[in-house]
Amino acid sequence: MTKLEPGSPEWTRTITASKIPGILGISRWTSQYALWHQMAGNVVEHVSEAKQENYDYGHAVELAAAEFWKYRNPGWRVSRGEVQFTRDELPFPNAATIDRRGSRGRARRIVEVKTARSLEEWGDDGSGNAPADYVAQVIWQQFITGWHVPADIVLWPQYGMPRIYTIEYDSRIADVVVEKAHAWHRSLVDGIEPDLDDTVATYETVKQLHPDIDGSTVEIDADLALQYLGWNQELKQATKTMTGLKSRLLDAMGDAQYATCNGEKIADRRPTRGDSVALYANTKLDLATLKGVQAA
Repeated sequence: MTKLEPGSPEWTRTITASKIPGILGISRWTSQYALWHQMAGNVVEHVSEAKQENYDYGHAVELAAAEFWKYRNPGWRVSRGEVQFTRDELPFPNAATIDRRGSRGRARRIVEVKTARSLEEWGDDGSGNAPADYVAQVIWQQFITGWHVPADIVLWPQYGMPRIYTIEYDSRIADVVVEKAHAWHRSLVDGIEPDLDDTVATYETVKQLHPDIDGSTVEIDADLALQYLGWNQELKQATKTMTGLKSRLLDAMGDAQYATCNGEKIADRRPTRGDSVALYANTKLDLATLKGVQAA
């Protein structure tokens, strides 16, 4: 088949590995609602300069990551670039583009490359396992290629050494993914969009779907009106409260990188552009742990 290029009309309508997390509803970057309208052609994903720089950086990193993977897997070779596959017997347009094809004799395996600033940004919760959205992508790739041997994801962080995550093929998960993908395609054909949700991706998509202002008035129900105005007021107060708490925490940390309570990490300071720093909360910490300490 002719290689699909990201952004082309053919690519937009095709179920690819990168779209699988969105279809399953486990993506950290998009929503089912946003993805559906992109694939339906109702909105166009805007690629900013910053996002394009990230894409370019990722492609450059693939060169170094491929060499790193070969050092860790003696006797294996890797393709010079991306390789794309499809399964014509599936009842919907599909494709899987893998970053590198590992080969040794007749053996083949998938080698994917991902970038992140750190393990935390990547999504490693300390278990040493790859994030679920990336695992789903790779299992889709294993299914489409037919290479059911373990696949590798090379994580290339901006801070720290590269790490390799091995993904085992799971036929039960693959069957569910294919079933969901087929149902997704049918929803596109039938014009049945997913429900709205509370993600930023859905909010931005709704704005893109209705860019015009025609001067008319629409009557909404009281429940929506009360919730919108009530939460808007709560948000303003919460924002002020959070700003004050961040100031207190930064002041308490001084030049420290991490803030802990009873040995549990609460937040960390990270450098940003210029001479500034940013404060990141440990959102994975179970608050019940701290409340137990406070009660004691």
